[in-house]
This record gives sequence, structure tokens and C-alpha cells, in this order.
Amino acid sequence: MNAWTLAEENPSGSFALDALSRIIAHIGSPGFASAALSDINRGLPAGSWSVYRTSTASAPVCYLSGSYLRRDATGHCFRAYRDGLYREDSTFEALTGNTLGIVHLTAGDVRNAGHRRMIYERHRLRERLSAARRRDDGSILTVNLYRHDDQAGFRDRELAEFGIMARGLFSAVERQIALQPECGLRNDEQALRRLAPDLAAREMDVCLRLLRGMSHDGIACDLGISATTVKTYRNRAFARLGIHRNNELFAAVLRGDEGALRSR
Repeated sequence: MNAWTLAEENPSGSFALDALSRIIAHIGSPGFASAALSDINRGLPAGSWSVYRTSTASAPVCYLSGSYLRRDATGHCFRAYRDGLYREDSTFEALTGNTLGIVHLTAGDVRNAGHRRMIYERHRLRERLSAARRRDDGSILTVNLYRHDDQAGFRDRELAEFGIMARGLFSAVERQIALQPECGLRNDEQALRRLAPDLAAREMDVCLRLLRGMSHDGIACDLGISATTVKTYRNRAFARLGIHRNNELFAAVLRGDEGALRSR
């Protein structure tokens, strides 16, 4: 029998596998977005990142986003994108089939002037490096790293490192998204109204997105508010519902069991 101890760092000198091992450990954590971005920055500096699904047929959905050691403007960027810019987004047109692809572009490569001005120029984004896959329904799930104007451009070595880690990073993100089931929004809203008729609009917004499996960071990005504010609305909603945890919210909505809520 042989046994040996693994080195703390990857002896090949590539940071990608080390980063992935740390990112995998965060799957399922409410702090996945910030923790994963911090791990990515151990070897591939990125000022911010986002994970969203986009389609020309329906409004995009942001699952998570965040910034590293800077003011977080990802929520403002996504709101501008969702408010109509996504319809003219041609940056993923080179993707074919449903295989994972890499897209690297600079702000100047964004052909739509409004898209370039309202997101890249307004928020001083220099480059985007994405891992993206087209789904069977035509939508595209994309994991995006952004360099800002105060950062150097991506170098060839960094692009190669991203290529090594892209598939594992994409799978980790997909798993994070899939951990909570999606439910029909309209039915969920009706169920929540029956369970707690006094839910405020923002409390409803947050609960509906929790039911879609979105993280606190993703909800903050989608609604254009801070993650701290998301938690405040969640706590208020849970107090009205008489629950304490996300799994209780899922169980109550799936059963429509008002009695179970009030008996807690």
C-alpha cells in the first residue's frame, strides 16, 4: 500500500485547479458569490463577475454577481442590461451548439453603442472574459469575469488559466443554481399572498427570487439593491410568514400549508 500527502499548492504552477478545489467547497453556501470571486482572484484578478441567463425571447435572469475590493456596480449594470440592452446583445453570437465556449472581448468590441456606453463606459469596464453555453431553449447561461479601467488587460497566460478552469467553474455555478428548485412565479405569488396577505412588495420580490433558487447576491443584482437590504426584506417576510429558513419557505409554498406555517 502506498500513501502520500498532497502539497497545499498545485506543483504544476497553475492556480486553476487550486482555485476550483476551493470554489467547490463553497457550493451551497449563501456566500458563494463573494467567496468564489475571492478564490478566482488568487491567480486571475477580476474586478467583478456575474452569472446570468440571457435570451432574445425573454428578460434575462441574474443568478449571482459581486465585486472584489471595489464598489459593487454589478446590480446597476444588470438592470440596464435587463431593461432592454439584452435584445441587441451580439457578443455571444459566435457560440454554436450546446458546447461550452469562451468569449473574450474588450469594451471596444461591443458593437451596440448603447450597450457599450451604459455598461462598459459608464462603469469603467475594460474587458470581459466569459464561459458560456447555449441551452436547448435558445437561452445562454454565462459566467463573466470583468477587468476594470484601473486593471491591466488579460494576458495570454491568464486566458490559458481561464481555459483550464472554465469547465469546472461553470459546473460549480450550475450546481449552485440548481440546489434550490424553480417554481412557477405566478403560482408562487398566489401561494404567498394566501399565506401572508400583508407581504410588502419588496418582501414579495425577494421571496419569489428565493423560490427561483437565486442567491442573496443574485437577488441584489436583479433588484438593484444591496445584499444587506435583501436580507432585511427576507427577514421581514419570514417574520410575517412565521418561518426562519429558506427550506421552510419552499415547503410552505409547495404544500400551500398555511396551518403548518402558523403552528410553528
